[in-house]
Amino acid sequence: MYLLYEDNGCLKTGTLISKTESNMLVETEHGKKIKLKTHSCLLQFDDPSPSKLIEEATIISNDIDINFLWECASKDIFYACELATEYFGHEPNAIEQTAILLKLHHAPIYFYKKGSGQYKSATKEKLLLAIAAIEKKKIQEQEEKKLVETLINGKLPSIIKESAIDLIIKPDKNTIYWKALEKASFILNKNPEKLLLELGAWPNLLVLLRKKFIKNNFPNGIDFQDSFSVNIIDDLPVSDAEIYSIDDISTTEIDDGLSVRKIDENLTKVGIHIAAPALGIEYGSMLDKIARSRSSTIYLPGEKITMLPSKVIEEFSLHSGKLSPAISLYVTLDNNGAIVESESLIEKVKIEKNLRITEIENTFTESNLNNVDIDIPFSEWIRPLWKIAQLLSLKREQRRGYPENLSRPEYNFRIHGNTDDPNSTIIIEKRSRNNPVSKIVAEFMILANSIWANLLKEYGVTGVYRSQQTFGRVRMSTIPLPHEYIGVDQYIWSTSPLRRYIDLVNQWQIISIIKHNVSARLASPFKTKDSNLFSIIQEFEFKYNAICVFQNEIENFWSIQWLIQKKLEIINGYIIKENLVKIDEVPIMITVDNIPKLEKGTHIKIKITSINSSTLEIKTQYVETIDCEH
Repeated sequence: MYLLYEDNGCLKTGTLISKTESNMLVETEHGKKIKLKTHSCLLQFDDPSPSKLIEEATIISNDIDINFLWECASKDIFYACELATEYFGHEPNAIEQTAILLKLHHAPIYFYKKGSGQYKSATKEKLLLAIAAIEKKKIQEQEEKKLVETLINGKLPSIIKESAIDLIIKPDKNTIYWKALEKASFILNKNPEKLLLELGAWPNLLVLLRKKFIKNNFPNGIDFQDSFSVNIIDDLPVSDAEIYSIDDISTTEIDDGLSVRKIDENLTKVGIHIAAPALGIEYGSMLDKIARSRSSTIYLPGEKITMLPSKVIEEFSLHSGKLSPAISLYVTLDNNGAIVESESLIEKVKIEKNLRITEIENTFTESNLNNVDIDIPFSEWIRPLWKIAQLLSLKREQRRGYPENLSRPEYNFRIHGNTDDPNSTIIIEKRSRNNPVSKIVAEFMILANSIWANLLKEYGVTGVYRSQQTFGRVRMSTIPLPHEYIGVDQYIWSTSPLRRYIDLVNQWQIISIIKHNVSARLASPFKTKDSNLFSIIQEFEFKYNAICVFQNEIENFWSIQWLIQKKLEIINGYIIKENLVKIDEVPIMITVDNIPKLEKGTHIKIKITSINSSTLEIKTQYVETIDCEH
């Protein structure tokens, strides 16, 4: 005897070997013996053979009009054999019963399975909805197929172009647009982003990088949506110090200035004057929330996205000729660079002149500063600062135990033309980090950040510290641990409050000490173990990392664009590891083919074999070794 049974949603045939009241032992059509529950058996038959049964039943089933069968069926739960009798008008044979079972089994929108061989007809309303859904799916499948073909043929459908940025950032993978893009990408062996870029979804890679970053980090756009007011501080003492600032030519957020005054033969007082937006921005205000959400000013070649609105920057920036609120740190040092005393004041300061690095670096050279017989501008200001900066650097080096590596140059990017246009002229200038101008600014900002970090520690006022232990990575926390690389016992960021949110947070805490002294712990915005402060640290680290990645992407873009514009065929670089090479001319790292086994730091000559103008992928080959020192 043969059986028709259901197994894992499929109708199968087999030969009955034995059975009990509740179980059957069956040999499948493939010769395997299995045990079935008796209720799983849909039909027992002796004739025809299983293969002939399915073959002939399938022919009959294909001729059955499903709509007519649905109309014939009972509206209550019924057995398939009952419907077979109703449909054929006589006691159905095994082939006819199987034909009905096949039709019911493959028409789930018309008939709902309710048990072994039992079904219930769908209501008219549900049937119409199901048919409409199937028709809709067919239309979508046809549209999806058409989209795939269009993409493969090198054309970009307008509907995909309109949603291109969403398709690569947060795609809805249930849409036909994503499915079509995914299928086309698989067929062409390209990732979706590269395919969309090549098909012109964006004018160029530069636009794509910017759109991705803004979409992810500025859902409401980069413009400030509202106008903001700040507290104007008038009743502050005015400093009589002669103060100058040093910044890049493009800097508009003037955060800091320096003053110096000789007290006597042995003592010099240096003033480090930091813009004080924390005096006018109330913690918890809307302006604070915006600064927190942005985390930092974003610097890009030829442009920037500021952390604070321009009106706020203008109010607190230390521009020459105007009185600006500031936190001034006055540090008295002896001729050996030892700190005798320090004092922090809230006051108004007036910058005599905003000096620009490009205008003074060729004058304020090491040889000119060390030779007192050479007349240079602002000599009574710059020479004492240079002398003290060298002493401070030496003390940090002794504390650290090894000299600071300043061999890595800095690069200035200038763009002539539209910053969204890759064809705009890009100028990249390389500048040594070891020049006196950079060193002076760096040393006194480090001094301020380390002294104010110690001030927070002494008064028990919590702050956001930066620490680094024995060549480990830099960490941010509320614990005042040493920063081994800088060479100080504790360190914070506090000297750039107009452009970095953590500096603004620390400035609030410093102000509380200046105003309240021993009561500062009670008066400060952030208390010890403040969970909100921990949240701020986590948010800042996440966003600041995203900003750094974005800045590097844009700089890499313009660096390769510079190589294209210069039409360079041969460039130099030094080996970072294996085939990873840092280029001399521009701040990028590339992989180079055919490099022999060479030591890290080996200087080599490289040939540029090709640069993809749309994706800016650069291919190079090793030419020869220049030297083994860098």
